[in-house]
Amino acid sequence: MNSHRKSISCESLSLYLMTTISRHAARPKRIFPPETFWLCLVIFPVIFAAVICSAFTSPKSFKQATQATPITEDSLVAITISFIGDLMCHSPQYNNARQSDGTYDFYPSFEQVKPYFKTADYVIGNLETTFAGPARGYSGYPNFNTPDSYAAALKASGVDMLVTSNNHSMDMGEAGLLRTLEILDREGIAHTGTFRSKKDRDSVCVIDFNWMKVGVLNFTYGTNGAYPSASHAYMLNVTDSALVTRDIKSARAQGADIVVVFYHWGAEYKPEPVAKQDSMMKYAVAAGADLIIGAHSHVIGPVDYYKTKNARLDSGVVAWSLGNFISNQSQRYTDAGLILQIELSKNTTNNTVWISRTTYVPTWVYRGYDLSNKNYIVVPATWCGKDSLPAWISVESKTKMCGVLEDTKKIVTKYSAKPVVCE
Repeated sequence: MNSHRKSISCESLSLYLMTTISRHAARPKRIFPPETFWLCLVIFPVIFAAVICSAFTSPKSFKQATQATPITEDSLVAITISFIGDLMCHSPQYNNARQSDGTYDFYPSFEQVKPYFKTADYVIGNLETTFAGPARGYSGYPNFNTPDSYAAALKASGVDMLVTSNNHSMDMGEAGLLRTLEILDREGIAHTGTFRSKKDRDSVCVIDFNWMKVGVLNFTYGTNGAYPSASHAYMLNVTDSALVTRDIKSARAQGADIVVVFYHWGAEYKPEPVAKQDSMMKYAVAAGADLIIGAHSHVIGPVDYYKTKNARLDSGVVAWSLGNFISNQSQRYTDAGLILQIELSKNTTNNTVWISRTTYVPTWVYRGYDLSNKNYIVVPATWCGKDSLPAWISVESKTKMCGVLEDTKKIVTKYSAKPVVCE
């Protein structure tokens, strides 16, 4: 999504004048009264010459104005990155997705939010499951293993990248971790947070958007007790202040204009940050993180702004938790999520970067109670204000959705009123 500053060059001006003269010369001749003839022949050219001279006889002033207000074409550009939270798959979800032929169809789960993904240039989510394959047996909590078609549905909906370092990364051991990366590669989904080799881990993910480079780093506070072997410690990014600092500096060294740190952190079901999150944020900010995105708590947390250090932006954004984007959890707050949309702008002439817009789409997970309806569908909670809704949204469902919308507004803006709801 690029915005362009247009300018008129000297060549364009000459072409415009030549075209205008030729067009008038081709017109049928008219007979003018003598007074009009002399007015056109003498006075108008004099006025025109005066205007042209005033514009071009002071090259020093013209140069100074150009430097103050760049007129280079394409000097202003922008990109929107959308972030989504926990992508889970409990057993009721994949059981519902199972088809009569034994395949699994997760496409309906994301079809209603697909248009929102399309408005972004890049979509990044938190994959909180594994793709260890059918031989391991599909399972939900506490050790997740999801059918591969879940990844295909995410890709089809518009998800470009998944962060994979979280407390469920090792649910199916090292083999499950590696096969998950294989499936993501097969579907063409970029990933970071878990790795095949030390070389992969140390390379640090930097996405090149031609005119802007964005580094994306992902770390987890830990796992549920299962870790790679000591010789394979590189497989999983576990939060460590020295490692976070080193990776941020590495991203900068690769030319990253913006560095995103996607943390798996916090206490489950608590929207407010805990002490460990505060310390994790502080050393990421000190190292130069521009955006800090959080997941894991399964509920939405506040979105706030902070003064950056050693970063490209004057003001950074922290989203303490994006909530559950999709899961089988249905208690209050756990069926809500965010599509956090951050527009980054850059002046390629003077190489400045800034956040030009921060918005969010509140989401809610519809769970059908009638098997004839589609189940487990992520919908925008802003549907609450619509008179016309899909037939499968009952009055009870609409009431729940409206409750999610009000809860989300209060939580997201608790620390700052800057983010606004997108419809």
